[in-house]
Amino acid sequence: MAAGAAVLIVGAGALVLVQHAPDAWDQARRPALAPSADSRAAGFETALAAAIHQVRGPEPWAIAIDPVDLNGWFARRWRPWADFAGDSIPDDLRRQPLEHMAVAVESEGELVVMLSRQGRVDWCSLEVVGEPGSVGLALTGIGAGSLPLPVVVARGLAGELARFGGGLPALKLTDGRTVRVLDLAFQDGMVVVQCRTEPVVR
Repeated sequence: MAAGAAVLIVGAGALVLVQHAPDAWDQARRPALAPSADSRAAGFETALAAAIHQVRGPEPWAIAIDPVDLNGWFARRWRPWADFAGDSIPDDLRRQPLEHMAVAVESEGELVVMLSRQGRVDWCSLEVVGEPGSVGLALTGIGAGSLPLPVVVARGLAGELARFGGGLPALKLTDGRTVRVLDLAFQDGMVVVQCRTEPVVR
């Protein structure tokens, strides 16, 4: 009887934690939903597109992305952009509700990715693995609401993220050039991406 009661109490506690969003969620989403978020997201999109499409030599180049800008873009620009891009992005990615996503650099070297769906905020934490020139992402934690799950479970639930452990995909530009990610860091509250733009292969 006592064991059954204990199980019920633990289950009820877990349910409460699952329904309670992690602290980082509100902090990340608040700026994304502010009145100024539309113009800021549009400015971020323009600046990022300019950086990616700029004509460059063989030298590596880098950008530092503020999660506030990224979260605003997800909330304000992802869905219109995905609908406009159509068949140029994979169907499974286009169907993702990334307009309800937010990211945060909570600790040095770790990115927290959060997604609200069905009244609950699911999250995972990622760290960079590999060497410069061939970096990927590894899952270090996962949870539902304020309830973290064991890392062993997290690895079992990694799914599509597992394929990024061996390297991040390159970006093909419409003019035939390729932008390749050489290095990635989550530091000083920013997402820092080092890339190289490779010329068209004839």
